[in-house]
Amino acid sequence: MIDESKLEVGQVLWLNVKYQKNVESKVEHPMLICRVEKKFIEVIALDKTAGKLHQLFHKYNYLINSLNPKESVIFEDSYAQLNTKLTIELTEELIKARKTVNKLSQDKLQDLIETYNDYQKYNQINDEINVLETQLNELMEEWEMLQA
Repeated sequence: MIDESKLEVGQVLWLNVKYQKNVESKVEHPMLICRVEKKFIEVIALDKTAGKLHQLFHKYNYLINSLNPKESVIFEDSYAQLNTKLTIELTEELIKARKTVNKLSQDKLQDLIETYNDYQKYNQINDEINVLETQLNELMEEWEMLQA
């Protein structure tokens, strides 16, 4: 088990995860850590806005400006997907998925987490897109396939 203090809220992990029951991601996606507990972390899926500005019309997507202040954990404007809940078992291997120890700037992080928590509280999350407990072995299998 990893010491939960090694991963912090606001850091970004790059993971290959299963978003839906039968749909598995083929590439690594940035996931912003929004909660760290003793046995798991909760992350918010991020995606870039380039070529996908139409996604911002959905109330479940939240714009993160990569400037003002300039961010070091995202390199271009992105959006956070508020309509999924992803929890991951806290293990040492997750450290490898972190490309930097930097975090999203405090004001943006605080507003994003507040908006995420409100969305999760006041909206019904469709179980077809709600990912609960992505297990370590699934992540590690995907990691090993990518490394091969």
